[in-house]
Amino acid sequence: MLDKLVTIKLDKERHLRLAVKGMVEFQKITGINLLKEFNPGEFSLEETVALVFACLIHEDRELTYDDVLCMIDISNLATVMDAVSRCLEQGLPVAKTGERPLVEKSPPG
Repeated sequence: MLDKLVTIKLDKERHLRLAVKGMVEFQKITGINLLKEFNPGEFSLEETVALVFACLIHEDRELTYDDVLCMIDISNLATVMDAVSRCLEQGLPVAKTGERPLVEKSPPG
């Protein structure tokens, strides 16, 4: 699992990984179940911050949503979104040939 980390520089070097704990925390904050409703291209700014938080808590259990909110600003927003996208692409389960995927990605736009 550790090979699926995405490194990003925020307040310090951090590593994104979406573990089950993060998915549960994301759902608590947003009400969105990532296994049922997955379309990050349509996430609000608040949902995007919640996703970053969800991807960071695996390495820092003391981290809060507010901490993450303060780490992101307009100057690094595109970098953060790119890193989260890479994290999700690496971490989402891939269906075997002929099987229905566990998580279906919604089409963009």
